Amino acid sequence: MKRYQFKLEAVRKMRSMLEETCRSALGMLMVERQNLVELIETIKHDIQSTYAEQEATLAGGMKAGHAAFFPYAVAGKEARIKEIEKEIAALDVKIDEKKAELIQRRADLKLIENLKEKDHTAWRKAYNKETDQKVEEMVQLWGENLKVQGDQK
Repeated sequence: MKRYQFKLEAVRKMRSMLEETCRSALGMLMVERQNLVELIETIKHDIQSTYAEQEATLAGGMKAGHAAFFPYAVAGKEARIKEIEKEIAALDVKIDEKKAELIQRRADLKLIENLKEKDHTAWRKAYNKETDQKVEEMVQLWGENLKVQGDQK
């Protein structure tokens, strides 16, 4: 009997590749989201340093035009944070969609793998049956040869 070969192996490989691609895309989206969260933290740190710089400059004395700069700088950074939060919300939607797609891809792959397992089990049973039948035939032939040799003596 020839060795086992799954007829849908190409389909299984394709579905496996699609699942891996989807998992990779999901990972990239999550990394992008994490980078945006870290960017927000950096901007918040910049806001705190801007306030500290304003306090230091006010203590040393400054012109009125310089004093007006700090509120605008902080407002700009807060506006940027709001923009980034909108980007994060959009990414969260994409991540949820990608997770749903990944679940579907995993289910598709699992279906094919279950088919492969059933097919392999059936092949293994047929192979074992054929092997057992050949062994039985050999034992019978061996028994007949012994009987013939015993009769000749």
